[in-house]
Amino acid sequence: MNTPTAGSRVLGDTLMADGKLAPIVRWLDDNAVSAIYSSQYWNDLEEERTKEWWIADGGEAAYARLRGYLKNSGLMEEYELAEQFIAQLSQQDLVIADLAAGIGWTSSLLSRLPNVRAVHAVDISQHRLELLFPAAIRMFEGRPDKLIRNLGSFYHLGFAPASMDVVFLSSAFHHAANPLRLLIEIDRVLRPGGRLILIGENFVSAKAILRRFAKKLLLEKRLCANFYELFPPDDKLGDHYYRVSDYYFFNQMLGYRIVKFGVQNKHSAMVISEKATA
Repeated sequence: MNTPTAGSRVLGDTLMADGKLAPIVRWLDDNAVSAIYSSQYWNDLEEERTKEWWIADGGEAAYARLRGYLKNSGLMEEYELAEQFIAQLSQQDLVIADLAAGIGWTSSLLSRLPNVRAVHAVDISQHRLELLFPAAIRMFEGRPDKLIRNLGSFYHLGFAPASMDVVFLSSAFHHAANPLRLLIEIDRVLRPGGRLILIGENFVSAKAILRRFAKKLLLEKRLCANFYELFPPDDKLGDHYYRVSDYYFFNQMLGYRIVKFGVQNKHSAMVISEKATA
């Protein structure tokens, strides 16, 4: 099947009162998952074993490697800023959708917040949800009773309209081959007044654009002012590159207001925006 089933749109039915992690909710079958753009790379188990976030075997060495990666990349700094923002929200019993949640490190940390009732993690990688997600819960001391794992695409979310208080994406939005389609789906599930939080976005500075322009001129002997030709997508990793103005355009298109835009480590951006209440 290519879309979530109607039964999967009931929020909270997979929360476990006994403190255990609920079974994975499958929105898509294997054929549908394999058809998703760049899913082959993210479902390559042998490739995953070589990465900084492989913590399935546990142990302090693996945990230290992941901590170092999160610190050096600026992701942990951005997450902590986002967490502070969420913790200061006046609402209680927040329901959060963590899209392209990967191994679940952000989901695990978000589940610890007192004003968060549930975190619905969505990812296209089954081995991440099965093997790495439980390890991340242990490493970051998450709350399994608040966590729900969903195997599926962020283009087809199995959530009811206006059911999420926060939609969170870490190093994920720029993996969308069709960002406008993703934003429309996010807007569908985000309640009025809800927040959209992006961290770990590729930040392309004016200097980087100028360097790429000069390199194109020197190597190819031609002028190129097209940003998307200067910064083409990486079809293997699924990476796409956007200007600061693009993020503002995306949000304005939906009628959202950007409340914070920050840059960490000169190459990673965080965007927090708020959906209109009416």
